Amino acid sequence: MSNRAARATAVVVLSGLLSWGGAGICRAAQAAPEAPDAPDASAAPSAVPLYGSVEGTEPVMLPPPTRIGPVDVLPVAPGIEMLTVGGVNLAVQSGPDGTLVVDPGPAQSAQAVLTAIGRISSEPIHYLIDTDADPELIGGNAAVAAAGHSVAVQDVFIAGQRRGFTNLVTLPGANGGGGAPIIARQNVLTEMAGQTEASYSSAAYPTDTFTRPEFNLYINEPIAVVRLPGSHDDADAAVRFERSNVVVAGEIFDQTRFPVIDLEHGGSAQGEVDALNLVINTLTFAHTPVLTDDPGTLVIPAHGPLGTLDDLVSYRDMVATVMMRVQYYLDRGRTYQQILAADPTQGFHTRYGSDTGSWTTADFVQAVYRSLMAERRARHGQRG
Repeated sequence: MSNRAARATAVVVLSGLLSWGGAGICRAAQAAPEAPDAPDASAAPSAVPLYGSVEGTEPVMLPPPTRIGPVDVLPVAPGIEMLTVGGVNLAVQSGPDGTLVVDPGPAQSAQAVLTAIGRISSEPIHYLIDTDADPELIGGNAAVAAAGHSVAVQDVFIAGQRRGFTNLVTLPGANGGGGAPIIARQNVLTEMAGQTEASYSSAAYPTDTFTRPEFNLYINEPIAVVRLPGSHDDADAAVRFERSNVVVAGEIFDQTRFPVIDLEHGGSAQGEVDALNLVINTLTFAHTPVLTDDPGTLVIPAHGPLGTLDDLVSYRDMVATVMMRVQYYLDRGRTYQQILAADPTQGFHTRYGSDTGSWTTADFVQAVYRSLMAERRARHGQRG
């Protein structure tokens, strides 16, 4: 059986478990020990053990992160680094074709990010990719895009010829043709235009948007930007670097907390599980420890340490388990307060939960409850 066939079979099996009710999964999740806290990468004296290494084998070791001002830079694969600033992860890919940035980070950190990128690569920034419309991910769009330029302005072939050409046609890009193009789903542009908590200049808006399931480009290697509808919200996407075997998962994968489900902007609990399944079954590949020390696909989350396919599967199982527990209580007529008191996040609170901050355990449970209630009303043809 091919890898794609095996992954497709896994989706069918999981779908069957979810439709059956998942009682076995719930019981297993309740009995499973809680995952340990993620290691502190900044405290590692030499190398960093990759979180999610297979039990019983030596952990895969990564080079230690380098600190450039407030930015931590972790080499992920040749030509790809994970930058962390203010708790937010972004990805930088560089090579002979230029530099590409996935999620430039918050606006207040843009100059620090540009300084770090300048230390990583001497190649110009040719593309930005936004995986969502959250200000913490894309606040630096305008500054980072302005620091680069479109390949339409400086054609790679022409630059390579080292010859003077005249009467060239300049195609428009970000900043009137003078900045790097910004690639994103059409819904990112729509959400940015409607945001009241953040104000953007025209240079911050995506210049290349798409509505189809996948957007493909080539810069140093094949890159796929994959639509993830109705998950964290309705603007999510994941990015796969094909040759490097690295995936940027965006806001659907957060190693520091339960996923934020933004119901007001099209997010849903089932959509979150579906998005994680799509990434697991089509964009990530397992490691083969018997044949190689390669850990398989490395996954860059929106927050927290670099992950693997195992981490992604564990995260998916956690969300599906909590969702099925809430559904169990809903089917028995429990109210939200009764469900919250029943602790549907049992077994996961230490790893992902919090009673304070911008997104608490109660917020997550309420989002799951409201999402499932909306689905129930839709099934019964009711409104409100």
